[in-house]
Amino acid sequence: MTTPCGRAFVSIATTIAITLALGACVHAPPRGMPAGLMSTDTGPLTIRFDNLSRDRVDVYLIGAKREWLLGRVDPGAIANLRIPEEALAEGSTFIRLAVLAGERLTFQAARHPRVKLTVAQPASAILSQRWSFSQGELTSVGQRGPTSWVPPAWPRR
Repeated sequence: MTTPCGRAFVSIATTIAITLALGACVHAPPRGMPAGLMSTDTGPLTIRFDNLSRDRVDVYLIGAKREWLLGRVDPGAIANLRIPEEALAEGSTFIRLAVLAGERLTFQAARHPRVKLTVAQPASAILSQRWSFSQGELTSVGQRGPTSWVPPAWPRR
C-alpha cells in the first residue's frame, strides 16, 4: 500500500523539524578550552588525591599566571578535587600541582619554601593521574579509571 502524497510530505517535514530541534541542543566547546578537556555530563573535572600523611594538606593548581586552591584534605582522607574550568580555559599549556602540609592558606603557594610541586605537565596528564601525598612526597599513583594498573613495589619471583 502506498502513502498518499500529502501524508508523505507531512512525515518528511516532521522528520526534518525533529532533526533540526535535536541538532540545536548540541553545543560546541567554549573557546579557549581544549576539546579533550571538556566537562562531561557526569560532573566537573576532578583529580583524585590520597592524603596518606599525618598532616592536613592544602592542594593547589599552579598555572602560568594564576594559582587556584583546589581544597584541603584531612589526614588519611581521599578526596576528589574539582578543577576550575577557568584554569583550563586560560590557555595554559602546562600546569602543576602544589601541596603544602600543615601550613596556613597562601596566595603564593608556588613560592612557599615548604611546597611540594609536580613537574609542569599538560593538563590532560595531570587530570589522567591519581595523586598521593605520603611522607612529605607528592607522587603520581597511576592512571585513573577502572582499568588502571599500578606496578608492584617489589619484583615478583
